[in-house]
Amino acid sequence: MGKRKKVDSKGNSNAKSAENLVDLETTNFQIRESYKFVRTNLMYSIIKKGCKKIAFTSSGKSEGKTVTSVNIGSAFAQQVDTKVLIVDCDLRRPMVHSALGLKPELGIANYLNDECELEDIIIDTRYENLKAVCYGAIPPNPSELLASNSMLEFIKAMEKEFDYIIFDTPPIGVVMDALPIFRYSDGVVVIVKHNSTTYPELKRTHEMLKRNDVKILGIVMNDVEILSSKKYSKYKKYKSGYGYYGYYGY
Repeated sequence: MGKRKKVDSKGNSNAKSAENLVDLETTNFQIRESYKFVRTNLMYSIIKKGCKKIAFTSSGKSEGKTVTSVNIGSAFAQQVDTKVLIVDCDLRRPMVHSALGLKPELGIANYLNDECELEDIIIDTRYENLKAVCYGAIPPNPSELLASNSMLEFIKAMEKEFDYIIFDTPPIGVVMDALPIFRYSDGVVVIVKHNSTTYPELKRTHEMLKRNDVKILGIVMNDVEILSSKKYSKYKKYKSGYGYYGYYGY
């Protein structure tokens, strides 16, 4: 396995934990319970033995897709004896390394182009049971790489090592790169941002996924204002901008 490498906003190594990564042991109770609620619902949405594979997508950019997928991945990893891998499949606008505070040197694009070995791209994170595969390089042909036999072989190899694989994929409302990943997955979670994602956008996303026979596990709405537990007349918002997560299952 590759060694963990943390970076700050300037790309320097040995930075502290990533700003948007939620520590489920210390963060706000409501935020912590919201992630655990989504985790539990996803666990019961996929009834099968062996590795469970979950893809995350959204209708558009900047809707909190990557931070949500990484934090839910960390929620799974904090269960006893649960090994989780998060793979950055958004090869046009990769953000997993930023969310986790990692410096991507070699990644999935390099591996699929036969530029490195499998053990070169699996990186440790701050959580013992959470590993990551970053993008490595932004390729000119992301759709072809994700649809390749090498990608399928990579997933089959990872299924033997992990209990959950989390795929952070491109917004389906922007590009169609992720369709092969959706077909390899047990289901897709759609991320929407409160007061940002529009109903027509979400409807198009839903229709597109259904048209391609993709199983939708649910919708996670983030950046939602929540009632304070002490003063119900006031509202709070999670300071990172990725607030309370509501889950709408299918």
